Amino acid sequence: MTADGLNSEQNLAVTTVDGPVLILAGAGSGKTRVITYRIARLINEYDIFPNRILAVTFTNKAAQEMRERCTQILGKSKGDPFIKTFHSLCLYILRRDGKHLGLGNNFTVYDSDMQESLIKELLKKNDLDTKEFRPGQLANLFSKAKDSFQTAEDFSKQAADDHYGKTVAKIFLAYEKEKFQRNALDFGDLILSCVILFRDFPMILEKYQAYWQYIMVDEYQDTNKIQYHLVKALASKHKNICVVGDDDQSIYSWRGADISNILNFNKDYPDSLVVKLEENYRSTKTIIDTAAKIISHNSKRTEKTLFTNNPEGEKIRLTTYQNETEEANGILQKIIKLKNAKNRYADNAIFYRTNSQSRYFEEAFRKKGIPYKIFGGFRFFDRKEVKDLIAYLSVIVNPVDSTSLLRIINSPPRGLGETTITRLANFSIEQGISLLECLGKQIPEIKKGTAKKLADLHRMFENFIGEHEKKRSPSELTYEVLERSGYREFLENEGTEESFSRLENLNEFVNALKEYEETSQDPSLEEYLGNISLITSEEDSKELADYVILMTVHNAKGLEFKNVFMAGMEEGTFPHFLASDTKEGLEEERRLCYVAVTRAREKLDISLSRYTRKFGEVEARISSRFLEEIPRENLIGDFIESAYGVRRPDKSPQAKDAYPKAHKEESVSGKKGNQDFAVGKRVRHKVYGEGKIISMSGTGDNTKVEVRFGAHIEKKFLLAYTPLDIIS
Repeated sequence: MTADGLNSEQNLAVTTVDGPVLILAGAGSGKTRVITYRIARLINEYDIFPNRILAVTFTNKAAQEMRERCTQILGKSKGDPFIKTFHSLCLYILRRDGKHLGLGNNFTVYDSDMQESLIKELLKKNDLDTKEFRPGQLANLFSKAKDSFQTAEDFSKQAADDHYGKTVAKIFLAYEKEKFQRNALDFGDLILSCVILFRDFPMILEKYQAYWQYIMVDEYQDTNKIQYHLVKALASKHKNICVVGDDDQSIYSWRGADISNILNFNKDYPDSLVVKLEENYRSTKTIIDTAAKIISHNSKRTEKTLFTNNPEGEKIRLTTYQNETEEANGILQKIIKLKNAKNRYADNAIFYRTNSQSRYFEEAFRKKGIPYKIFGGFRFFDRKEVKDLIAYLSVIVNPVDSTSLLRIINSPPRGLGETTITRLANFSIEQGISLLECLGKQIPEIKKGTAKKLADLHRMFENFIGEHEKKRSPSELTYEVLERSGYREFLENEGTEESFSRLENLNEFVNALKEYEETSQDPSLEEYLGNISLITSEEDSKELADYVILMTVHNAKGLEFKNVFMAGMEEGTFPHFLASDTKEGLEEERRLCYVAVTRAREKLDISLSRYTRKFGEVEARISSRFLEEIPRENLIGDFIESAYGVRRPDKSPQAKDAYPKAHKEESVSGKKGNQDFAVGKRVRHKVYGEGKIISMSGTGDNTKVEVRFGAHIEKKFLLAYTPLDIIS
């Protein structure tokens, strides 16, 4: 150790200040300390002015933390290095030199709402249907193009040669032209415009190259293509670039992160120094050995092995539960025991792969009165899509609930504008009738085409209300609402990571209703909605001083906890089925697992369920393939532990029994469970009845099928999210 408490590798990274340096910083290896000490050395020993050092991070929080750490070492008298996020750095540059691109220095930066508003305006101007060309989807598409270093012109040249592709390209070009005329940029423009500025005006680039002689980039494994080009341009003169990151923690490809940026660093800079920080200061030997063994199964990574000189620590407990409800209650009992042993609730974090899994834990914690917080997200019943579905159901049980109807009258989008909705509301007040009744009335100011949409909506709700009055089971009625309203189809067609997450939450709502039906003597939709109302009106947990933390594994990156509980370690859940079809997707899921394991300091508890629910139906599950990769000597657990402390002897968690080999088979296109779907086969759907598959696309659980019901109705379904049964 040096006088500063740095190990030999950390010291090498700090003292090598000239030329390109790649610091591969393993989990818990003290990378932030290395970055700040490196900046301090440049200032104190090389007399570099602080504002001549550029440090780039991803978040404002990370930038602020770096500033504070530098101030602690340097004191306030030295001044601050230039520490910015990628977007704030580019905003700084464009405010000063954007005029070369025709921008006024008072330009506006559009957020996502303003983006979508402008796209809607252009769609309306071109008489295009917002159901076919969804503004949110187009905004996301345009942003992804910019992150990939594509202008609207580039995008147009590569667009699909069909009606949809040509139309999207046309709207993209119109969107960029309109923004320029309004002296505005969107968030995605900031970095792209800077890179174009540097490319087209070399003198501007030279000015900033001369200004920032030393450049440092944190979390380099998370950079996308346009961020890569920005950094490369700024560093191309002096080549005093130091990037810090860990390819084993690259988990954001769905945001555009390109792992090849860090893997190819020494190809971009052949004379670069590579420093590996492999010593972990956070976790026990058992935890670190487990993480290292799991990640070693990835092929697309730099060769390094995480290790620690910390104590061995306790073994990792593996518990198999019967279902998710038992799992949630079982973990809760363990946390209560830890609390009674003088731990804090806040020492414990529960990780899950998808947001929808939080519902079981929230329910268990509320019943026992144990405080909790959702980190980086909303409580289950506070999520937008869940509140939308609740609004649909509220109108069904209470047709005069105009507030709920207003919430979802255009969700999913039905092409009903604010003017139409205002006229409906006014008519409702004038006539003294509910908003739902207004949908079926002739209102003079409303055009014929719009009136038909309103009449269709009225007819749909009348059918739902009729089904409810016939005592249709709440879960079946809710499933039908998701289908006939078009909400499920809307999310499937959006096809983004976020839309799939929202779809999972809606399916989980159906699961919750099914469980309620099974445990209630006289289940009713009215009672269930009343229970939800009581839950959502509970006091927020902002003032809590001590609470258990619930979060997705993605949100856990960068954090650490004394005790970590990894739940839902079943195949299809973790690794997630949508990521398991490709080698790249599976390797990212493994990196995500590695991130989860390395968050734990002292105790790691892993659990899975034998059976889980999907669309309210119970399905058998098999254990995650990642459990096979944990050294057996690091595991403990040889029985199913009941949620209520009942010990049921079983050898399932042991090595030979807990790790079935079935999941090693390749995904088969069109296969679900033991059914093989193919074009021409007849199928049965819960809502639409019998139909015939007329086309298929995609593979594995990402398969889409198009089914014709009767002579005229054709519907597309994502196989993984739709219960279809082959009938011939």
